Amino acid sequence: MTVYWVVWDAGAHWVVDRLEREGALPGVSRMRERGVFTAARPARPNCQTPPSLATLFTGTWPAEHRVTGFTVPGAGDGVASHVSGFAPGFPAMPTVWEAMSENDLTSALVHAPWVFGTDDHVGPHIDGAVEAYSDRLTRHALRTLDPGPGEQPWDIGGHRVDALVERAPDGTERVRLIGGELPLLLDPDQGWQPLELDRRNGTWVRCVRADGRLLLVHTGVWRTRTAGRNTKMLHRLAQCPPFAGEGVGPLYRRAAFGPRLAEGGDGSAEEVFLSSVECVARSFGAAADAVLQTHDADLVVVYLPMTDDVGHEFLGWCDERSAAHRPDLAARVWSYVRRCYRWSDAILGRVLDRAGAEDTVVLGADHGMVGSTHLVHLNDQLVRSGLAVRGADGELDPAGSQVFYHPANNGSLWPGERTAGDPVRARQAMARARAALSSVTDPETDRPVVAGFLDGDGEPLTDTPADIPADPATDAAVTYVALADDYQPSSVLLGEGPVVRRVAKTGAHVVNTGDSRLHAVHAAIGPGIRPGRAPGVLDNTLPAALVLGQLGLGTDAERLYDSGPFEPTDEG
Repeated sequence: MTVYWVVWDAGAHWVVDRLEREGALPGVSRMRERGVFTAARPARPNCQTPPSLATLFTGTWPAEHRVTGFTVPGAGDGVASHVSGFAPGFPAMPTVWEAMSENDLTSALVHAPWVFGTDDHVGPHIDGAVEAYSDRLTRHALRTLDPGPGEQPWDIGGHRVDALVERAPDGTERVRLIGGELPLLLDPDQGWQPLELDRRNGTWVRCVRADGRLLLVHTGVWRTRTAGRNTKMLHRLAQCPPFAGEGVGPLYRRAAFGPRLAEGGDGSAEEVFLSSVECVARSFGAAADAVLQTHDADLVVVYLPMTDDVGHEFLGWCDERSAAHRPDLAARVWSYVRRCYRWSDAILGRVLDRAGAEDTVVLGADHGMVGSTHLVHLNDQLVRSGLAVRGADGELDPAGSQVFYHPANNGSLWPGERTAGDPVRARQAMARARAALSSVTDPETDRPVVAGFLDGDGEPLTDTPADIPADPATDAAVTYVALADDYQPSSVLLGEGPVVRRVAKTGAHVVNTGDSRLHAVHAAIGPGIRPGRAPGVLDNTLPAALVLGQLGLGTDAERLYDSGPFEPTDEG
């Protein structure tokens, strides 16, 4: 018996529910008809990807697994330090596949974090694993080509590629890339192609014509790691196309491919961005197929990031509860969201086809997504209130500050080094910081942008300074800022100008405010899981217990789902 666990990054329940009801997700429909389909609360107080995945994969909250953001504040040297939440040593609690290893059960994992050691090795309980996010050599990039003759050099992560523009008798242009393993011919109407840079590294490239310019774009370069005891699987993984971990969203937002729909574009920029995310789908789909066809594991984990990528760029325009909502564009943009979710659903469908009657399939997500319109530069307000200070270089000086918004940008306020050693002063300074931030309003609407403050467990704080608890890892009086709908925090210190500024990225997830749009999808089919049962909103700690239970290492599914109470869903 095998448990297959498919994780859609930012697979928001409200989005999946709506798309499934539209008939757009046949894989999800198969699961909804045969088992449980509901929503799940993500990590709190921060629901960025690392803490949310750690909660999903360990079955514990951040107070236990200690992953509190993309980077973890205070985990290095000093209160202003921060290290990656995916770094060795995290999470502090064992993942499901580690817990299974004590019972000689094996796992196969597609781009799941916390599997490989610093030496690129995996434990003997790993049937096979592939992971590339840990070592990105370069992000995506763009090169504008000169229409004239001659080879034009293009550096891709330290690999030289020469581009030669060729013009046909009818005036059409194409680009020949010389370098890498093989020459490559690109047509502006052709789409993305894989480019092998050497025997270990590759990327995806495309030629784009925008605003009369001929552009070359690549999706970035990562070092892909594979390991495990299943040699057949490792051979298949080595034959997969180059890894693509994200689309070219930042290029899209700065109008590199022409204006976005929201700025009067015709949709061509959206097509370029969405096609770059399709490279991610092809990359991850190939790895998933390699594992599905060769594994001999008790647990198979398939992580898919495409839904998060598209959600950040598009979802706010479709979110009727957000000020980012664009009724004039929503239907067209929703078609783009639908297309991306269908790529993820197609891979889910192949998992369902692989699973037998005795197997369990779990679909989950780390978090959902809410519409976003503005960034709130919290440190600017703290500097203007005399609580945070700039250094000689103009940047934030945590050593001289009483309170600062942490550069980890995980929603947390920290006492500066001036106050950190004195609990009474730290709590008094934090109370003044809360008052200063609560006074910030949107200059366009005069609306307050701070909704409240949370402790390290995500629980609302009162107005009493003494209620600010100490962070368990650092003994610092840490407070999380919960912003109003459509507002997201920023640690960037701008100096002049308004604290609140519009942002181009339409979807976000930082502090878990309790909004149902941040709920993740949860679905499961398998032995002991009663069809059609929807228990209401569950905690995202449950899936780990479900996986272990289905493998005979804990509570069985029926009793687990009956262990509530669960709150009713309010989506759909």
